[in-house]
Amino acid sequence: MNSTELQEEFSYHNFLNNEKWKLNLPTYEKISSELVFDTPKVSVIIANYNNAPYLERMLDSLVNQTIGLEKLQLLFIDDKSTDNSAEIVEKYLQKYSSIEFYQLKENTGGAHGPRNVGILNARGDYLVFLDADDWYDENALQYMSESLENSGDDMGFFGLVQSINGKLTLKSKAYFFDGNKKERDIQELSSAFYEWLGPQGIMVKRSLIEKYNLHFPSQRVGDDVTFFYEAMRFSKKITQGERLTTYLNRDDNNVSLSKTVNRDFMISWLRALSYINQTFPDDISKEKFLARRLEWLVYNFGLRRDVGYKFSLKRIIDFKMNIDRYLGKINFDPAIYFRTGARKIVWKYLLLEDYRGVVRFNRWHSLRHIMKKYLGIMRREENQYFYPVLNSKIPKIAINMRAIAVNRVENHVMIQIYTNGIFNHFEIRNKLQPFDRSKLSTKKVSLTEYRVDIPLEIDIEMYDFWVIYNNYQEQKIERIEKLLSK
Repeated sequence: MNSTELQEEFSYHNFLNNEKWKLNLPTYEKISSELVFDTPKVSVIIANYNNAPYLERMLDSLVNQTIGLEKLQLLFIDDKSTDNSAEIVEKYLQKYSSIEFYQLKENTGGAHGPRNVGILNARGDYLVFLDADDWYDENALQYMSESLENSGDDMGFFGLVQSINGKLTLKSKAYFFDGNKKERDIQELSSAFYEWLGPQGIMVKRSLIEKYNLHFPSQRVGDDVTFFYEAMRFSKKITQGERLTTYLNRDDNNVSLSKTVNRDFMISWLRALSYINQTFPDDISKEKFLARRLEWLVYNFGLRRDVGYKFSLKRIIDFKMNIDRYLGKINFDPAIYFRTGARKIVWKYLLLEDYRGVVRFNRWHSLRHIMKKYLGIMRREENQYFYPVLNSKIPKIAINMRAIAVNRVENHVMIQIYTNGIFNHFEIRNKLQPFDRSKLSTKKVSLTEYRVDIPLEIDIEMYDFWVIYNNYQEQKIERIEKLLSK
């Protein structure tokens, strides 16, 4: 694709730094609480479309914030929902202050429209963007805003957990694993930092958004990651906080989640990456950002079979042609940042335009977990461990990490570790409160074995056991619950 064609796409989808995005927003009707405040500290922008089952939990988390409603502006922007969202919000309007309800007269087809309406109407010193099915810890907005006040930074990243059917797990650990940080140069961040960049757990100064005319591009996917990466680039330095602030809803029955990974999804993401690649200079931050998003696309369109774009040789060729079309020649090797060997192998095949090689490898990869279960782990070769293969034409995949509990003596458990990464520590984590976590005392006794001390009085039903490696990656310890229950 030539430069003119790309610029036309960027313009059509409102990526560019001009006023066009403001002119394309739908009109709306506005209803407010009886009492709203002119100079709030934090504006909370909530994009909603048919999230009625989750609204009470989300709104309760806001009206009970320890910062106080007098310091909040709660902008609830409804993208012409067809459920009873309006009735729920209006009940809160009548009972609580600081709520502003914007009902769009046309559906915008994604969260970008409501979020941009929110930006134009925000008055707070700081902005957060909350999905209507997610919710905050009650101390979140006070902690986040005070952290930015104390640091003077324009942008902050804070702790979040993912909730799947009531089970909580840590999400985007690079945001908070290093503890409290301020004035942290974005060029120093690990590649793991760029895995998420959704709205959860992030706060931005309104002055930064206004200065650089930041807004969400008009496409259903990739709009939020584009917005927050641009904000990172302009802020240059960030604050990080180690406390839990945000709950991300990923329940199986959450109909609001976008479950369609199809060709339009692929094109939208490549368009967003192309815009970032052309807008910002080549440096380590952009390398890591592009690499992690490309790795994610390689996984979705090179390895997965359960997405809306049916796996086939045609899909592989189309994927590679559009990588070339939108990104052209990439001036670095993104695979050095990829987390798994399988994704590195697919990327190598794509570079060689060996599309049938991708198909062969994909067929084997779809059976890998079964083969691992019955064939075990291959022997160590040149200081590396590999998954088993039956066909010599299939490249071996190096193992990231496997940790297996093999024996217990009183409060000591022997753990075998197979890894090509860098071991950090063992960790115990409360299943209901995953930020309640601590390191376990450990002694290395051989090349692959560690002796781990487990508190005798621990309730094993309440805790998970993990090995942390490569700083932010983690793996659950296999078979440990069975050993500890004896």
